[in-house]
Amino acid sequence: MTEQERPNKPKKRRPKRQKFVKERPAPETVDTDWRMFLAAPLPPDVVERIGAIIAELGPRDWSLRWITPNNAHLTLHFLGDTPPEEVEILRMALPAVVAEHQAFELRTAGLGVFPKLQSPRVLWLGLWGPAHRLESLYNGLGDYLDEMQFPIEEKPFQPHVTLGRLRNTNNVAIRHLPEQIREAIADLETSGLADPKCPLPVPIDEVHLIRSHLDQTGPRYEVIARFPLTPGNAENT
Repeated sequence: MTEQERPNKPKKRRPKRQKFVKERPAPETVDTDWRMFLAAPLPPDVVERIGAIIAELGPRDWSLRWITPNNAHLTLHFLGDTPPEEVEILRMALPAVVAEHQAFELRTAGLGVFPKLQSPRVLWLGLWGPAHRLESLYNGLGDYLDEMQFPIEEKPFQPHVTLGRLRNTNNVAIRHLPEQIREAIADLETSGLADPKCPLPVPIDEVHLIRSHLDQTGPRYEVIARFPLTPGNAENT
């Protein structure tokens, strides 16, 4: 058999090396800090009204990122990224701090914006009521958090419920937004949805320690602990 007639031997192929894929642990199993804040919950009828306001304003082309109504709350202090062991300290210590204050009642007010209407960043629903009781609770929590070396905002506390945040403050399309917001607020007051003359009661009888999970669909809130205020006349001033 000549060289040309000899069949070619098939070349042996090396098996493909299996790629090593590094699997990331699930987010909940990673030993990282927790994003925490303290807040007062809202009653169902207030949450329902917030949902109605957002449903009315949502279709407008305002480039706002609206909250999920069931996530609505009155923020008292934002704690930021907190080690789990410090969260446990807060969970054990805050019941006594909160119990120093008597329960009271706020009421819903009108809509407003931060920092000002001419340059809106945040659209909110206002709350009003016995300011001295709210400030006492706010300052009492703040004093304890300051002792624990948590960063405390120095600006005056203005009770409100955030409804939406502006997505892009540089968008040319928002140049007429202040006037549009002014007109929308007037319309909602006329309809009664955001009329300060038709307030809903907001009992402040609990403070929640809340963890914020930043999911792809938006924030998801987990109540870690609930701290009741001392029972009292909710309508006292």
